[in-house]
Amino acid sequence: MRTLKQSLLPAFLLLFFATSSFAQNHAEEAPVQLIWQMDMNTIHQRVKHHIFVIKNISQKSLDDKWCVYFSQMPKILKRTLNNKVTVEVINANYYRIKPTAEFKSLAAGDSLVVAYEVASAVPGISHMPEGAYWVQLKDRTEQQPLPVKLTVVTPEEKPETLNRYALQLYNANALLTPRLSLQTTDILPSVKHVEKGKEKTTLQIRRKVALTYDEGLDNEATLLKEKLAQLYGITVEEGAKPTISLRFFKENDGMEQPERYTLRVHPKGIEIKAATPHGVFNGTQTLLALLKGMPEQKQLTCQTITDYPDLSYRGMMLDVARNFTRLQDVKTLIDVLASYKINKFHFHLTDDEGWRLEIPGLEELTAVGGRRGHTHDEQESLYPCYDGNFDATAPTSGNGYYTRSEFVDLLRYAKQRHVDIIPEIEAPGHARAAIVAMKARYRKYVKTHPAKATEFLLSESEDSSVYVSAQSYTDNVMNVAMPSVYKFMTKVMTEVKNMYAEAGLTLTEVHLGGDEVPKGAWMGSPLCRALMKEKGFDNQHQLFEYFYLGMADCVKPLGMKLSGWQEIGLHNSSATDARLLPFVNRVYCWNTVPQWGGDEVPYTVANKGYGVVLCNVNNFYVDLMYSANFDERGLSWAGTVNEAKSFSALPFSIYRSARTDLKDNPIDIDSVEVGKLPLNPDAYRHIHGVQAQLFSETIRSFDDVTAYVFPKILGLVERGWNAHPHWEQLRGEAEAKAFYRDLSLFYNKLSEKELPYLQQLSLNIRIPNPGLKLDNGFLYANSPLSGSEIRYTTDGTEPTISSPLWQKGVACDAPVIKAKTFYRGCVSTTTIIKHQ
Repeated sequence: MRTLKQSLLPAFLLLFFATSSFAQNHAEEAPVQLIWQMDMNTIHQRVKHHIFVIKNISQKSLDDKWCVYFSQMPKILKRTLNNKVTVEVINANYYRIKPTAEFKSLAAGDSLVVAYEVASAVPGISHMPEGAYWVQLKDRTEQQPLPVKLTVVTPEEKPETLNRYALQLYNANALLTPRLSLQTTDILPSVKHVEKGKEKTTLQIRRKVALTYDEGLDNEATLLKEKLAQLYGITVEEGAKPTISLRFFKENDGMEQPERYTLRVHPKGIEIKAATPHGVFNGTQTLLALLKGMPEQKQLTCQTITDYPDLSYRGMMLDVARNFTRLQDVKTLIDVLASYKINKFHFHLTDDEGWRLEIPGLEELTAVGGRRGHTHDEQESLYPCYDGNFDATAPTSGNGYYTRSEFVDLLRYAKQRHVDIIPEIEAPGHARAAIVAMKARYRKYVKTHPAKATEFLLSESEDSSVYVSAQSYTDNVMNVAMPSVYKFMTKVMTEVKNMYAEAGLTLTEVHLGGDEVPKGAWMGSPLCRALMKEKGFDNQHQLFEYFYLGMADCVKPLGMKLSGWQEIGLHNSSATDARLLPFVNRVYCWNTVPQWGGDEVPYTVANKGYGVVLCNVNNFYVDLMYSANFDERGLSWAGTVNEAKSFSALPFSIYRSARTDLKDNPIDIDSVEVGKLPLNPDAYRHIHGVQAQLFSETIRSFDDVTAYVFPKILGLVERGWNAHPHWEQLRGEAEAKAFYRDLSLFYNKLSEKELPYLQQLSLNIRIPNPGLKLDNGFLYANSPLSGSEIRYTTDGTEPTISSPLWQKGVACDAPVIKAKTFYRGCVSTTTIIKHQ
């Protein structure tokens, strides 16, 4: 038995055990406590050592009738370096620690060190274990799972890594012009054209206004009235002054641009005009934005704003499948997005880890696929994952779904705000939740109603295919040779269409995923092999094409089109593309990383004739870490994304959208287009718009959602409305000067208007880390936010609001310097400099 010995543990763990106060065990507590850490001597090796320390905190010895479960982002486990206990993967990101036959007992107060080899990195806190729980066996029966206190030890990063990161931030901030003066019309998104009025006076807006509007604009008037009161304490009262008027253009005026509007401020009031209610709504959002940051006594210069978007699709995708976001929080998010004129909400409702929409007649999809908890057969719930919670009835991010009536209500709510909800039903990959749910349905009915059991089955029991998906699943692909798969998809789409109809809407498209079907899927399926022989297929992708042609046949009689991720528009035969094009509304392209050779994907797809939504992973994946700081939440598989990167995107100069590489080193954007596939002149119209993606592996609460989204999405807000900034056509120093001036203005808008607005809405936001630089013994610091403070320490402690305020270069030779940005009650994560 390898129990805890002082010689086996680093000093910090010995200190932990010496200073920790362990609770005494009682009926509702697990008898063990865990500590997890990485062996820093192996952290930069191909195979790394991770360590669990299991301490018996009970009053009695533990036998071998137990297991400990935990969740962690997928890691490739090589072997356990202890023959008494094994660490194993149960399912992708769900693991088990269990005794082997060599384990005999663990005495009260003793600890067991469990080291194991892993061939995967842990780049940040979101990759560390969580959600540990204990299961005891008694008389061969599992007892109620109990939560285990799990302490994870954050590794110390190398000084060169910390110092490089601190200097990168400093150098990026140093390119900005601080405190550019803002005009009232400097809002997000920027308006196209402002013409000063002939009147020299300004319009005063106090506590009351009158509101008049044309027939057909009741909704827009109601929403404006609500927001004036909520944000500014301005009430609407008949006969008050000034008057806000909402009007339609004269017949046919402006119909070629349905979102175009004009906003005229004159001595007696404000007039907003457009051809459509959506255009009027945009004008009201501009009015509300003009008032941001003003004192109680508000005034507007007499002027006329003429404005319209360059791109018709300005969207955000929210993944509620991997981790759930409750209905009211989704409404809050949509409401805020609409205030920035975001008009599409791509709703990622299904994936491997969850199915979140009630489908009448297929109750198992939510009864099983909408819950995660401790299980061995997944008959009543999916396995735990991500947060690791074992209780399938608890109000956690792993559990939940929208009832039919709730979804109908959400559709109406979004439409009031001129936001179209685009539902995504993942197929044929990323479908594990549906596959497991339909297996549970099969087992429920196979003895009593065999036809009902197989009617919507998505998998073949004889399928011996061997594959590993991008998220490490081995059983997440629908079998495209089974007729029941197409019946299932038609059933789901029909029910969703009916929900839209009940909401008074028409479902014109459904997003069907189509991404990341792993190599090897279907190759071991007897049904797929028979289909391949029948059709003369000789490779896996032909089965993929077969599926999507089948989906085209399914959506046609439903009067809708399908959309999907970039894979549905890549690598097809010309015959397949020709058949698909009439039935594909949009292809969502995410791979824009030059280092991967993937930045030609969007223009490749657009040149084929498909409509394209730009989902640039290195500009718009908001679930990626804001920065490379280990303490930053988020994923890092495609580098980092912050608000400056979303701002720098150029939809029609895609290769110039990334100004840094995946390590955040600057690149020469004047050379990146050389030899790259151009966007054909007749394909410009195929670029429909831009979209931010929030995949939810690392989401645990709505605070996490808003911290990822704001302010990161605000760069997309600007670029979706104004796709052609004036620096797009510049080169060299002129381009850099113009870009950084625009970026400086953008950050000033955030500092003075947008972040205070988001805080007023009680949203959790993220603020940038400070940049740090040591130069000739002096410490320098900076931040892109005006009005922020940088506070620092030199004794290794974390900075607080009481720590020294950095104001100018200060002599400093401390071995460790830590700094944080403080802004209106918000605090950044820590930037660190260490002497090597």
